[in-house]
Amino acid sequence: MNAITLKLPDDLRAALNEVSRARRLSKSAVVREALEQSLLAQGAAAAAASAAERWVAQWQGRLALPEATDDARLAHLLAKHVR
Repeated sequence: MNAITLKLPDDLRAALNEVSRARRLSKSAVVREALEQSLLAQGAAAAAASAAERWVAQWQGRLALPEATDDARLAHLLAKHVR
């Protein structure tokens, strides 16, 4: 395993010490867990965004709005959500 050195503000260092003691884990283990969770969350968000972009791209230009409608509910939804 590789080592990394970083500087922490006093409040963050104190919080790290507290969590480390409470969970009976080393500070390194707590930092590794937090970093893994953060990176996984960012990766999941990026994957979800790219999946959404692919889905939108497949429908882009394929749907047409109705010229006019007598359905008040549909007219309301179109006015509210379609620009």
